[in-house]
Amino acid sequence: MRSVEPAGTALFLKRWLRRPFATGAVMPSGRLLAEAMAQTACAEIANRPGYVVELGAGTGEVTKALLAAGLPPERLVLVERDPEFATFLRRHFHGPRTVEGDAARLPRLLEEHGVAPVATVVSSLPLLSLPADVVHGIVTGVFEALPRGGALVQFTYGPTPPVPRALRQHFRLIGEHGPRIWRNVPPAVVWTFRRPRQ
Repeated sequence: MRSVEPAGTALFLKRWLRRPFATGAVMPSGRLLAEAMAQTACAEIANRPGYVVELGAGTGEVTKALLAAGLPPERLVLVERDPEFATFLRRHFHGPRTVEGDAARLPRLLEEHGVAPVATVVSSLPLLSLPADVVHGIVTGVFEALPRGGALVQFTYGPTPPVPRALRQHFRLIGEHGPRIWRNVPPAVVWTFRRPRQ
């Protein structure tokens, strides 16, 4: 794995200038936020087989943290819709598999690439700024791909849960959050959402 700085930051800013609402932030996730995402995800899969699927991998800040936390590269699948980000990820991360495609059609995308079973999903997608139908497609796809008890790890900059109430109620999701990471810019919170095992 080669260093992604400063090339990653430059690419992220360029993509944000072109599509600010799709990118969701001016800068990639900070180190502390990426580490919190990775620690949460790795705790979720401690005794669970299968892949970790990272949605919206961007320039790989969370990817780096997942690998540094000890996740075997062959268990990591990076899903990225933006072709430039996908090319960047393939160039800088040779162990994980990079899948270029839309997270709103996640089950089909994973099936097409033989990714199964899924242990947990880690998302850096800007759910609060995406259209409601897109968020519905993403969250529905995530919980179709996950087994019962499997978790979606998602961060947000906002004060409310990043998964809308209607979807939480529809899937009977249990949401938990960690402390606000004040040293991230902007400050962020890591949430986990899971369906009951029964």
